Amino acid sequence: MIDDLHMPIVDKYGTQQPIALLKFFIEKGYIYERSGTLEQKIVKDTQVVSALLPPSVATSVDPRLLSLYTTFNLIFPSQDNLQRIYNSILLSHLKKFPAEIQELTTKLTDSTLKLYRQIVEQLPRTPVKFHYIFNLRDLSRVYEGMLRSTIDKFSTK
Repeated sequence: MIDDLHMPIVDKYGTQQPIALLKFFIEKGYIYERSGTLEQKIVKDTQVVSALLPPSVATSVDPRLLSLYTTFNLIFPSQDNLQRIYNSILLSHLKKFPAEIQELTTKLTDSTLKLYRQIVEQLPRTPVKFHYIFNLRDLSRVYEGMLRSTIDKFSTK
């Protein structure tokens, strides 16, 4: 699994050396040893899976490499879908809680999604700040924490 296929820096010749090596490996099925002998190393029974940001976000990746892949585009859920998903998760957990707490479900979901959007917009991921990765996994962890709430600790809003 190769994550962030778009990340290698373009060198002064306009190439991305890791991408060129990967393309060679996928096309030929072998690589050469880096030592002085340049011995051919055949790699068998290997599949390459890669992840890539959308073209609007990612820097360009060699289309010759991309032509070697079968491409699947996973579309990010719409705001309405995210609202519905996280709202229903929280609402099902809060069924046993008092009505005043159940009424907060929509407000909690709205504010959590708003905060998530602001973080994603204000802290974009770049090659220099590659550790800025904010996705639905982070949002789900927030909800995982809320699902640990119990009636004896949260009886009022």
